[in-house]
Amino acid sequence: MDNSKKITISYPLLGMLLILCFLSCLAIKSSAPLINKIANPEDLWMKQLAFYGISFILMFIVYKIGNERIYRLIWLAYGILVIFLIGLVIERFSLIFLGRGIVPYVRTVNGATRWYSFPGFDFQPSEFMKIVLILCVSNVIYDHNNTYPVHRFNSDCIMLAKVLLVTIPPCILIFLQNDAGFTSLILVSVIFILFASGLQMRWFVVGGIILAIGLLILSYLFIFNHDVFVRLIGSTYRVNRFYGWIDPEGTYNRQGYQLFNALMGFGSGGLFGHGFQSNVISLPEAQTDFIFAVIAQDYGFVGGFITIVIIVIFDALLLHIGLRSTSDRDKYFVAGIFGLLIFQQTWNIGMVMGVVPITGITLPFISYGGSSLLSYMISMAIFFDIDKKNKITSSKGHFKTL
Repeated sequence: MDNSKKITISYPLLGMLLILCFLSCLAIKSSAPLINKIANPEDLWMKQLAFYGISFILMFIVYKIGNERIYRLIWLAYGILVIFLIGLVIERFSLIFLGRGIVPYVRTVNGATRWYSFPGFDFQPSEFMKIVLILCVSNVIYDHNNTYPVHRFNSDCIMLAKVLLVTIPPCILIFLQNDAGFTSLILVSVIFILFASGLQMRWFVVGGIILAIGLLILSYLFIFNHDVFVRLIGSTYRVNRFYGWIDPEGTYNRQGYQLFNALMGFGSGGLFGHGFQSNVISLPEAQTDFIFAVIAQDYGFVGGFITIVIIVIFDALLLHIGLRSTSDRDKYFVAGIFGLLIFQQTWNIGMVMGVVPITGITLPFISYGGSSLLSYMISMAIFFDIDKKNKITSSKGHFKTL
């Protein structure tokens, strides 16, 4: 009898996704009084619920397709998304040099050109590219390690060259959209994959030293040669956000407005918060970038703590599924998604608390947004398939011992 037919989906993972859906809709509903740029902010939570419904359907379809087919088809998705990213860059530079856009359906918000606004829905290619790139890099490293099973300096150089060849083009295109935060997010996920790939530790030591030197140079320029620092950063928008992070109170009427208000909302919530849909202080982008500040303002330390616990349990569950996998390629993918989530969650919560600079990084599965949710739910379908294979392998091993 084939026991693989009895294998069911991961109910713990499905349950966590439903909890995140509830938490997201509640937080977005709570943020409604703080949103003044949208015609009907009270309806946003219903749109988010619809996004979740669509994403569950998409997740089921991808799950039925299966991981092996996904890995084979992923290069086609990579090429299509690169074309979309090129269109965004063309639009951004046409606005800069021609004073008008030339690419249809492209939308620029807060100095960043990231979206296509098609009739009925918005599409952010970089959100999907982050998942596609992890799959592509996992493929590249898996094939490389099959060819070079022993890691030596020469083989590691070849692997790094292959990974850079795949990673650099979309990263440059996303950076040119004035989205440095998302570029960093993708690079971190690739570093996590490389760490799981068996790459010799000396590469990470050298990379850490180079990063530390770079940060020291930037700090020196900021203090002693400010003009060079501004030219090196290359964007007034990014420099202003840096100033707002360093001194939110002193720059409250300019760059520090977002962070200072977030800190006030976060700090004033106390133990249990001000209550559902409280409107204590203005929080720009309350439904997206600052959704955790809304949770802390309305539900206090307890609400924020529960949210973090849910996030940690969810991440731990994904890591548990990945560690049980017998497929190296799946393990590379899990490492990339885990790094992506950890970095994005930590940065989003950290920027609300003033620990790191404010960027356009949202809180996965909780912040409002269709593209981010749909892209992550595609990755969840792959996790469901990995978990199914883990159970089949475990079941076969159990019956062999009998």
